[in-house]
Amino acid sequence: MYAELAINIEAPLDGSFHYHVPRDLETTLATGHLVEVEFGRRLAQGIILSFSESAPVEDTKPVIALIDPEPVVRDWQIDLARWLSEQYLTPLNACLRLMLPPGLTRWSDVTYDVSPYWDGAGRLTEAQEQLIALLRERGDLRGRQIARAMPKGVDWRAAAAQLTRRDILRRATILDPPRIRPKTIRTAELSAGPEQIAAAAPRFGRQNKAAAILLHLLEIEDPLPAEADVLLTTAAKAQHLVQLADSGFVQRAPSEIIFIPAAAGKPADPAEAALLAQMPVSLSSLERGSESQGIEQRLESLLQSGLVERLEQPPTVSLARSRPAVIREIYRLRSASRFYDVLTYLSDAAVPVPVGDIYAATGSALNHLRRLAKEGLINLGQQEIWRDSLADRDFVAAEPPRLTVDQIQVWSQVQAAMLARDRASGDERHPEGAAGPANGRSAAAFLLHGVTGSGKTEIYLRAVDQALARGQRAIILVPEIALTPQTVRRFGARFPGRVALLHSRLSDGERFDTWRRARQGLFDIVVGPRSALFTPLKKLGVIVIDEEHDHSYKQTPPVPPPYYQARETAVELGRLTGATVIMGSDFWKPMLDMVR
Repeated sequence: MYAELAINIEAPLDGSFHYHVPRDLETTLATGHLVEVEFGRRLAQGIILSFSESAPVEDTKPVIALIDPEPVVRDWQIDLARWLSEQYLTPLNACLRLMLPPGLTRWSDVTYDVSPYWDGAGRLTEAQEQLIALLRERGDLRGRQIARAMPKGVDWRAAAAQLTRRDILRRATILDPPRIRPKTIRTAELSAGPEQIAAAAPRFGRQNKAAAILLHLLEIEDPLPAEADVLLTTAAKAQHLVQLADSGFVQRAPSEIIFIPAAAGKPADPAEAALLAQMPVSLSSLERGSESQGIEQRLESLLQSGLVERLEQPPTVSLARSRPAVIREIYRLRSASRFYDVLTYLSDAAVPVPVGDIYAATGSALNHLRRLAKEGLINLGQQEIWRDSLADRDFVAAEPPRLTVDQIQVWSQVQAAMLARDRASGDERHPEGAAGPANGRSAAAFLLHGVTGSGKTEIYLRAVDQALARGQRAIILVPEIALTPQTVRRFGARFPGRVALLHSRLSDGERFDTWRRARQGLFDIVVGPRSALFTPLKKLGVIVIDEEHDHSYKQTPPVPPPYYQARETAVELGRLTGATVIMGSDFWKPMLDMVR
């Protein structure tokens, strides 16, 4: 099997090139995939345009590797790139580059290192000596790294070529690392339960006897241990118990006399029998009873008869607060509240949390998280996030207004055309949503005329709403970047959470992530100038070109070719995908006119 590729290099290349597909990649590769190939004597990226069982040349090189597991261009984008190449007489690889985000293209470079087999013999020029010294100091380097490190004015390339021919240097070609990568943030997640959190308390903060008492009371099984035993085990003092009692965390019980049954039998006196039935019982509780008169005589009689035994219970102590409250107090007493606050925050979240949110909520720092991770209480990780220029924007939802008579006339025709086009192209759509081969089909394109404020935007919004209701997506073009905020505001209010922004003033990272989000289908509407036309949206249903007469829709120098007209390109894109194209202008008449 052979793959037809467009080679993604800086130089303009007419046409495409064929490579054979290794057997292990035959079931993996698909049209639109970005692959690594050898082009001439260097490595390069290639975009797969199609597959065939034969090649127009006898000797072909193999596809080396798949770079991205998902296609970087869709089938309709390949068709559109071919159309752009033919229409505007531009190399195909330059047209395809319109579809790629910044940072995805990796240019070829070379690496040099000193051959381990060179014995140091031979005369060297000053430039050659400097180059060899640099490589020995820093190891193998890419060409761009050498250019930055060598003194200005030194022709290091000529020196490298001479040394390579003499087998003093070794040369290899590589692809540069990606210039833009997905953005990640550090996260933390709780990995311990309440028992582990309590057991770990002695490892944080500093020693505290009151905290030791609370921890001991949490761990022992006896709910009423003797004060003396608790103080002996924890090496604490009575004053620490007083401190905890005053703060309400423990309850102290004084020494107590308890009577318990000692032998089987039943006294003849009914009052003594009733008293025996209450045992075991403390003397203080008997003295507080309403029938305490005569208790001492009855107890004495039961003791003398051997039916009851008298025990003296030492002072006891018990917890008086809930377990979570006690654990928090232990950490506080040990001056380790920040650690416990982090653990509590992560417990409430129950998912990985960005460390920045943890710092803001608890006042902690990275050293606290690292210590908790070292103790095995939390896991530190990384999470990928999207760079979205609209992430912090809140749009107030807006209801559609009532249409005017002119708007009703326009919308009825646009709506009918959209419905008819969906029915006609439904059977021809690819699985990804683009229409199948055009087969001579013309585009459904409308031109709306109306002065500013006449209501053209509401027609756009209605068309987009209908497309979204049918599972389709929309591209909204504006002539200038300065106009995008108000357009985003209008569409964001009508379709909150479904709009993305794309233009050249965004950072490379934001543009890269917007492209990736579009490829994954994470938004439905993109707003931007002419470059937004090449957003890889699935199931494209509507393309809007506002102020279509504006000259900014023509790409002209000094921007690299192709020098295309976005209006004509949008009409062709509508033909390829089955999308309806709606153009608005205050420059033409009548108000509604079929362009094609």
